[in-house]
Amino acid sequence: MTRAFTLLIIIILAFLGCARVSSPTGGPEDKDAPILISSTPKDGQTQYDQKTVTLVFDEAVTTKSIENNLIITPSIPGNFKTRIRRNAVQLTFDSTWRENTTYSFNFGNTIADLNEGNIPSNLYLSFSTGETIDSLTISGKITNLYTSEPVKQALVSLYPSTDTLNITSGAALYLTKTDTTGNYKFHNLPSGNFLVYAVLDKNNNSKADTDKELYGFLKDTVNLTQNISDQSFSIQKLNVVPLAIKTNRHFGKYFDITFNKPITSYQLQSTDDNSILHHQYSPDKIRLYNQANVYGDTTIFTLNANDSINSNLNQTVKVYFNESNLQGDEFKQEISPSTPYITNDFDLKITFNKPVNTYHLDKIIIQKDTLNKFTLADSLTTWNTNKTEVSWSLKASNFIKPGEQFEAIFESGAFISIESDSSSAVQKRFQLAKSEDSGMIEGTITTDAPNFIVQLLNNQGTVIRELFNIKSYQFNNLDAGNYKVRLIIDNNNNQKLDVGNILTRTNSEPILFYSDPLSKSKTISVKKNWEIGNINISYAVNNRN
Repeated sequence: MTRAFTLLIIIILAFLGCARVSSPTGGPEDKDAPILISSTPKDGQTQYDQKTVTLVFDEAVTTKSIENNLIITPSIPGNFKTRIRRNAVQLTFDSTWRENTTYSFNFGNTIADLNEGNIPSNLYLSFSTGETIDSLTISGKITNLYTSEPVKQALVSLYPSTDTLNITSGAALYLTKTDTTGNYKFHNLPSGNFLVYAVLDKNNNSKADTDKELYGFLKDTVNLTQNISDQSFSIQKLNVVPLAIKTNRHFGKYFDITFNKPITSYQLQSTDDNSILHHQYSPDKIRLYNQANVYGDTTIFTLNANDSINSNLNQTVKVYFNESNLQGDEFKQEISPSTPYITNDFDLKITFNKPVNTYHLDKIIIQKDTLNKFTLADSLTTWNTNKTEVSWSLKASNFIKPGEQFEAIFESGAFISIESDSSSAVQKRFQLAKSEDSGMIEGTITTDAPNFIVQLLNNQGTVIRELFNIKSYQFNNLDAGNYKVRLIIDNNNNQKLDVGNILTRTNSEPILFYSDPLSKSKTISVKKNWEIGNINISYAVNNRN
């Protein structure tokens, strides 16, 4: 009887579950964004003194991180609370407004409809606590210096020219963000002189952390007496933190000096012992080697180092070595060119992870076949200062004909490191590319700039070839793939890109990418046995084309 009653109850519950009334599903998707019906205060209202701001829409809405992403200019102290009543959003502030001030609210993506998440575009609200409302605007576009692509959601900051703060030291009163096409616009500004900055503000602290974030600035002061447009500039990487030593300590059998940022050059000098070898182990680290196997004694060095903004560090460093059971670094070598296809004139280069003490040219062989072997003359051998890189400038035609191959053979023990470990055996095959095996890109540079750099970039944005001051250029022997060509105007003729420096308020050297006139694409697709011409770029010094 009990089992039958239990079964009856289960059947009844199942029936009730099937018969439950639910909301109908399906139907057309709501693609319409909420429409603002009214607001308190009204847009453009003057003499407003209440602590609440209310927006009413034509449908139910919700907020998305509004406390962090609502941009209010000029910025206000304190916080606000958000209350949602179906189709109304009310913000209650815990601080009072400034007198005779125009406020502008940029809601961005902070409000959306409840069901589909549609976001109203260009949702702004402005009002004044005084008798008049400011109405001037500044607009422009923010791009990435290295790619020339627009930057979306970049924070753009406006500082009065008399302000002691800037984008690296504190938040601005006036803020806005770029849209998906990189455009920005400040609304309801007063007249005055302003400085404009931008940052890809990843940590939302409203300023630029120059060691981590892309940022930039408009070089000239904006004198705002009427609406101003086309205030465009690029953001970039430039760490302006003063150069300093982060750590200096022994590491296993080595002694490492590590900096807070990459260095561009350094000198180490000691009056006590000059036999300690060293080299730049990584962009931000110098490694010293205990060749004499002396432990415990301290040697005092004078260190002079520089970084990319010519920040100079000059101080003494106490160097010592401790005995360690940790295994030292394995002796490694890296050969370039990395690809098998080469031009007739090429540099054969080997980079080591620690300095070389001795080398044996008889263990370095260029071999076409068993009957055609060549060794490299010492006169062709070039070492860098710390003997971590060796190169030979060669002509492939001295060894092979087009389409033929040769091997660069480095036998075991060809190089002996300062720690007496031997290089391993390695061989790499090269060949002079035939036209049917590769592609070519060529074009012209039209410019009145005296110095410039033409660069070929691969699909990952890495520079793989560059030419200096060549107006009719050619990049040949290219593997099939996608490439980009860009022009750098080398104003100081140092054969590298110099980005803008906020400390000296100097602009970056100009960069232009080739862009297809019809498709506007920067990508150049190369196939085997394919020549692509008319990849032309023009630049006038006083008027960018």
